[in-house]
Amino acid sequence: MNRSTIRKRQMGFTLAELCAAMAVSGALAAVGMPTMASFNGKAVVSAQSEGLMSALRLARNEAVSRGEQVSVCAMDPASAESGAPKCLARGKNWSAGWIVFIDRDDRGDMDDADRVVFVQQAPARAGVVGTGRFVTYRPTGVLLSAMAHFRVLGPGQPLLDQDMPGASLICLNKTGRPRIASKPHCD
Repeated sequence: MNRSTIRKRQMGFTLAELCAAMAVSGALAAVGMPTMASFNGKAVVSAQSEGLMSALRLARNEAVSRGEQVSVCAMDPASAESGAPKCLARGKNWSAGWIVFIDRDDRGDMDDADRVVFVQQAPARAGVVGTGRFVTYRPTGVLLSAMAHFRVLGPGQPLLDQDMPGASLICLNKTGRPRIASKPHCD
């Protein structure tokens, strides 16, 4: 038998074919990565917005059902890490999370007379900026202040209370019902 007639058929890829396939898959990944990062940022903002709106609805419902003032305050980041959550002493940064509590002394600060209803520690990647460091609901369910709003920002965005791509705006009017604004400002 002749060697040329017995030649086995080779199987597999050549180096050139493998390099071409890697180049095509790399190009597709490069196109898809920014889209995936944008999707992830939107998911973080959406989850954070819904978490804050749930806490605000809970506070309003607790105020009405208990017949007492209930406040929601920004959590102090240092106290969140220590496991004993306390309200932020000053500032408008709600990024560490928030605390819903029965505010018996009507000050927006937690003390021994107050009872904690709910604590939410926010994920580290999200940013939340409010008009103040707390909001208080009266026993009728209306806000103690005239209005408030919160801006939920995506990962990597600066903590500024201004319209940014991908950010969400939660508005509270005097009635105390939270809603997500469709415009860059509350009406």
